[in-house]
Amino acid sequence: MWILIATLCILLFLAGLQYRMDVTHTEIVSAKVGKAVKICVLADLHCRRFGEKQSKITDVIEQENPDLIVIPGDLFDIGRDLEISFELIDQIRNRPVYYVPGNHDVYLKNLNELHQRLEEKGVKILEGTAELFQDLEIAGIRDMGYRANMKPAKANALWKTKKFRLLLCHRPDYVSFYEKLNCDLIICGHAHGGQWRIPFTHQGIIAPRQGLFPKYTEGVHQTGKAKMFVSRGLASGNPHIPRLYNNPEIAFITITPEEKQS
Repeated sequence: MWILIATLCILLFLAGLQYRMDVTHTEIVSAKVGKAVKICVLADLHCRRFGEKQSKITDVIEQENPDLIVIPGDLFDIGRDLEISFELIDQIRNRPVYYVPGNHDVYLKNLNELHQRLEEKGVKILEGTAELFQDLEIAGIRDMGYRANMKPAKANALWKTKKFRLLLCHRPDYVSFYEKLNCDLIICGHAHGGQWRIPFTHQGIIAPRQGLFPKYTEGVHQTGKAKMFVSRGLASGNPHIPRLYNNPEIAFITITPEEKQS
């Protein structure tokens, strides 16, 4: 009996390991855009390699052909080979790329140097700034630690137009802060889909600052006026703890004009 139970546990563990890349699609309808804009979300790379020269990621991007790519934090990580992350940047730099630092990024002592290299490769780094892209006004706020320490009024002042207002910010657990923002969409990562998920469900087991059975680990949630999209991301936070029943995710969000709603 004990051998049978141990065998079943091993089989359940092996079945839950990441074998493929999940590609997800989300549509958000807005009267603020004149034509559809397709966004690729690459969250939480943590200096991990997915195929030679990140081919498992870049093959999907080439097939989906997004208008822009956003990286909502944790592109890098402390104590790991940072060049692995630059492998990805080198492969996607032919498209507009917007990046905001996550908590594992801000831990790095040489982050300013890394940011300079990113900018030399054409990456737009958003740290309390905003950039226009077609009908989107994209703002970014770097990771603020366990609590959002920016006043909502200061964040709302980042947007200068009435275009579709998009915010990149790493953590989804800043919900009380996000609820006070005057924007349309917030894109986050950080929760890693709950790291381990209950098989055949979308329920994660644990996430930072959310505890057990967290609410904000994937997909779209309403936070005040804005929708918040949480990406499950690509890697696990700790390389020694695998993701279970939680494949890496490349997410695509299409902002669609209201009159062209499908």
